[in-house]
Amino acid sequence: MADEKSTTGYRDMLDIIFADRNKAYGAYQLRRDYPRYLGRALGIGLGLIILFFALPIILQAVSGLLPKEKPVDVEITLGPPPDIDPNNPPPPPPPPPPTPPPPTRSTVKFVPPVIKKDEEVVEEEQKAVEEILDKKEDIGTEDKQGNDEAPPAVDENPTLDPVIEAPKVEEKTYEMFDIQKEPSFPGGLQEMYKWLNKNVVYPEMAKESGISGQVVLTFVVGKDGSISDVNIVKDIGGGCGKSVKSTVEKMPKWSAGEANGHPVKVRYTLPFKFKLE
Repeated sequence: MADEKSTTGYRDMLDIIFADRNKAYGAYQLRRDYPRYLGRALGIGLGLIILFFALPIILQAVSGLLPKEKPVDVEITLGPPPDIDPNNPPPPPPPPPPTPPPPTRSTVKFVPPVIKKDEEVVEEEQKAVEEILDKKEDIGTEDKQGNDEAPPAVDENPTLDPVIEAPKVEEKTYEMFDIQKEPSFPGGLQEMYKWLNKNVVYPEMAKESGISGQVVLTFVVGKDGSISDVNIVKDIGGGCGKSVKSTVEKMPKWSAGEANGHPVKVRYTLPFKFKLE
C-alpha cells in the first residue's frame, strides 16, 4: 500500500513537473517507468547472487546421485614358452652375401727403370711418356682393361717414403775480431759502465774481507741484442763475480753486431773493477 502511494505520488510529481512540457519526449517515459526497471534490476541481481552461492551445493548433491563407474580388472595370461631342445639348437642365420669388388679402372703399364744384371733383364717395349699422358687410363704395373667411369683406387695402406731432414746447423757465435760492426750498449761504452756502477752491488763479505780487484766476464750478444751465456772468466772471490754476473744478465738489449751486413751473435768480454774507498 505504501509502495503504491509512493509510486502514485511520484507520478503526480512527474505530471506537475511535465505539466507544461512535451510528455511524448523520452525523459518523461523514462522517469515514469524508473521504479519498475529498478525493481527488476534488484530482483535479477539478487537472483544471480543466490545462484552463485547455491550452484556448488547443487552440483555436489547432483554428483552424489549419479552411479559411479567401477574399475575393470584385466587379467593377462601368458602361454608357456616353446620347447627348445638343448641337443638340437636352432640353425644360425645365413651369412650376408659377399660384397662385390668395386669396379677398377683401366691401367697402362709404366714402371720406373730398375738397375739389374744383364742376364736378369727382360726386354719389353717401353711406351713413350707422351703416349701415356695422352691416354685416359691410369698408370699402373700392368696393362689392364677396366671401367674408366669407376673412381680411382685408393691404397688403404700407403707406403710413405722416409722423410730425410737436413742436419740442423748450429748458429755460429762470432768473436770480436771476426765482425765488421761491434755490438754496443744503448748510449755507448760510458753509458754501459754508468749502468753497471749503478746496479752492481759490492758484496758485504768482500768489503769486510778487504777484497778488491778486477772481475772479467764473457757473454753473448744475440742477433736481437739480448744477453745470454754469461760466464765468469776471472773472479776475485767474496761474491764479486756472482754480483756482476747477475747484473749483466739483467742488462737491457744491445745493438747487435754485424758480419757481412747481417746481424750475428757475438761473444763480448767485459772487465769490471771493484775498488774499496
